[in-house]
Amino acid sequence: MFCFPTRPLVVAVTLAFPLTAVLSGCASPEIPDARPAPEVSEERALRAESAGLLRIDRYTLADTRPRSDQLDLLSQVIDIRIPEGAKPTVQEAMGHVLRQSGYGLCPAPAGGAGDIRVLYAHPLPAAHYRLGPVTVRNALLTLAGQAWRLEVDEYARRICFVRLTRLPTSAMPLSAALPAGDR
Repeated sequence: MFCFPTRPLVVAVTLAFPLTAVLSGCASPEIPDARPAPEVSEERALRAESAGLLRIDRYTLADTRPRSDQLDLLSQVIDIRIPEGAKPTVQEAMGHVLRQSGYGLCPAPAGGAGDIRVLYAHPLPAAHYRLGPVTVRNALLTLAGQAWRLEVDEYARRICFVRLTRLPTSAMPLSAALPAGDR
């Protein structure tokens, strides 16, 4: 070893520094390999689900809740164009409106009886060849007119129309609104 009798302090520091480095490296405290996973409470997980957001990418969130038009199928907004050369009936136009909606029309009763056959047999008015943007519900109400009430069978996904016994005052014909002496 190196001995420097004239400088004992230098010798002590020279020997002590490497010795402390070696000894401190051997006695270092244990460091865990990985951090434990954070505990997620059920309440927090439920709150995240009700928020309806899903992280797709670092800066992109997607809403996982269904849209209102997916829950209420008759509130879908549609734009209907019937070809000018076609001469459809009201029933055919209603079938066209309902084509992609998931609903169907109630069938007309057999044997020619029933008020609904009268509605279905009417030719489509020229004003109804283009409808929209409008909801499916409003398109059906427009095609049927004010003398009919829309009824929805959600279980069978059927659309039915029931004739009103009394017309709304705005839909009454002018001759019915006039007194008997003025006709």
